[in-house]
Amino acid sequence: MSLNGALQVGRSAIVVSQAAMQVAGNNMANAATPGYHRRTVHLAAAGDEMLLQSQFIGTGVRLQDIRREVDTALQSRFRDAASQEHSALIDQRFLTAIETLQNELTDNDLSSVLSAFFNTISELANNPEDHAVRSLVVEQGLNLSSRITGLGSDYKRVLDEIDRSLGTAVTTANNLLDQIALLNRQITLTERGMDEANGLRDQRDLLIDQLAEFLEVSVVQQANGATDVFVGSVPIVLAGESRGIELRTKTIAGKLEVSIRVAADGSDLQVGSGRIGGLLHQRETTVEPAIEALDSFAGQLIFQFNRLHSQGQGRVGFESIEGTYGVDDTTVNLNAAGAGLSFPIQNGSFFIHVTHQETGTRTAYQINVDGNSMSLDNLINEINVVVSVPNVTAGTGLGKALTLTAASGYEISFSDDTSGALAALGINTFFTGMNAATIGVSQTVVDDPNLLAAGSGHIAGSNDTALGLADLPNAQFTELGNRSIREFWQHSVNALAVQAAASNTAVNASRLVRESLAAQIQAVSGVSLDEETINLLMFQRQFQAAARFIRVIDEMLQTLMSIA
Repeated sequence: MSLNGALQVGRSAIVVSQAAMQVAGNNMANAATPGYHRRTVHLAAAGDEMLLQSQFIGTGVRLQDIRREVDTALQSRFRDAASQEHSALIDQRFLTAIETLQNELTDNDLSSVLSAFFNTISELANNPEDHAVRSLVVEQGLNLSSRITGLGSDYKRVLDEIDRSLGTAVTTANNLLDQIALLNRQITLTERGMDEANGLRDQRDLLIDQLAEFLEVSVVQQANGATDVFVGSVPIVLAGESRGIELRTKTIAGKLEVSIRVAADGSDLQVGSGRIGGLLHQRETTVEPAIEALDSFAGQLIFQFNRLHSQGQGRVGFESIEGTYGVDDTTVNLNAAGAGLSFPIQNGSFFIHVTHQETGTRTAYQINVDGNSMSLDNLINEINVVVSVPNVTAGTGLGKALTLTAASGYEISFSDDTSGALAALGINTFFTGMNAATIGVSQTVVDDPNLLAAGSGHIAGSNDTALGLADLPNAQFTELGNRSIREFWQHSVNALAVQAAASNTAVNASRLVRESLAAQIQAVSGVSLDEETINLLMFQRQFQAAARFIRVIDEMLQTLMSIA
C-alpha cells in the first residue's frame, strides 16, 4: 500500500468516527424528545486493493448506514393498544357519570323517592278521607315527577356532552390527518428514493400514534416513503392526500343518530375503538339505553297508575273535565299513528256515572270503545248520540283533547274501564306526560286533592283504588319484560353497575398492555444514555487512533522528503 493509500485509510476512520460521534450526540440530545427513535451507525470495511500477487489489503472504513431503529410490528400493536385504552377510558368516564347521576343506595335516589311516594299511597289507603294525607300524596307525586324529569335532563346533558366531544374529536383527527398527508409529501420530495428522512419519519410516526388515540388505524408503507393510513379497509390518507372524516347526523323517528364518514366520498367508517369509537359506543350502548329505560319506567308508571286511578272516585265528582292528552287528528283511529296518542286503547268499555248533586241520584252509562276502529269523533258520537248520556256533553277542547261537561246541578265520575281509554286520553288521571321529560301531576288534582281517586263503587270512605295503587310497584307488566316497575328500574341500575365495574377492569387491563408495549418499544427505539456514552467514548478513541495514524504517516512522508 502506498503512503497516500494509508492516508486515505486514516481519513476514512476520522470521517466515520466524526459522523458516529455526531449520531451518538444527537441521540443523547433527543433522549427525552417525544416520538424520537434512536439512530444507530452501521459501518462496513471499504473495498480491498491488491498489494501483491493474490495479496489484498483493506482501504479503510465506510459509513454503510445511519439507521432509525423501528419495529413496525411492535409499533402497530402499540397503536392498537392505545386505541383500546382510550376507548376503555371513555367507557369508564360515561358509565361512571350515569352511575353517579343515578346516585343509587342513597337517601335521594329514585328508588327511595318512588318508595316514599307509594308509602303515602299506603297511608292514603288507611285514611282515605284525610285531606292532609291526600295533600301529602300530591306533594310526593310532584317530588317523584321532579326527580324523574331531573334525572332525564341529566341524562340528556351527558348525551349532549358526548355529541360535543365527538365533534371535537373529529376535528382533531382531521388536523392530524392533514399533517400526516403533508409529511408524506415532504418525505417523498426529500428522500427521492435515497436514504430515509429520519426526522420527518419520526414526526409522522408520532402523529399516527396520536391519531390512534382517536380511532384504530393501520398503515401501509409505500416504496416512495409515503404511508397510507386505513381504518379497517377504508383509506383515510393516501400518499399526500387526506381524505378526511366527518360526523354526520340524521333524525329517525324523533331520535338523533350519528355516524362517522369519509369526507371525500361519504364511505361509512366502522370505528370500534379509540376516543371516537368509545364515544359512539357509549352513546349507543349506555346513554341512549339509559334514557330509553328511564322513559319506559316513567311511561309505564304514568299509564299503569293512571289506568287504576281513572276508574276510581275521589271525595267529589267533576262538573267538567278535559283530558290531558289530545289527538293530532280527531278523524283517525285512536290507536293509529296519526292520532298521536302515547298509550294504547284496547277493545273494551268504561262507565260514566252521572249524579244529581242535590238528590244524590246516580245513573251509570256504559261506553263501548275500540281503539283500532274508533276515532275521537266516533267516541264523542258514542257518548252524545249512540248512548246519549243525559246531562253530559262530550266534545273537544284545546289540543283536540276529549272534554266532558255536566249540566248544571250534576257531576260526573267514572268506573270499570277495561279499555284503558280514560288513562290514554287523560280523563280522571293523576299523572300527566308520557315519558321522563314530560311527567308531571295533573293540575286538577294539585288544585283540589279531593279529586284524588282513593275509593271505588261510589262508597264513601272506600279505599279499594288506593289499595290497588299501593300494590302497583309489585305488579308485573309485559311492557316491562314481565317485571314490576320497581324491578325494572333496579334491573336497569344493576346492569349499569356491572358495566361500570367491568369498565374499571378494562381500563386497568388495557393500560397494562399499552405500558408493556411502550416498554418494548423503548427497548428497541429508546435512547439509553449509558449506551450512548459508551459509543461516544469508543468513537472518540477511534478518532484519536486515526489521528495518531495519520500523524505517523505524515512523519514518514516528511522523512522521505528530507532524504530526497
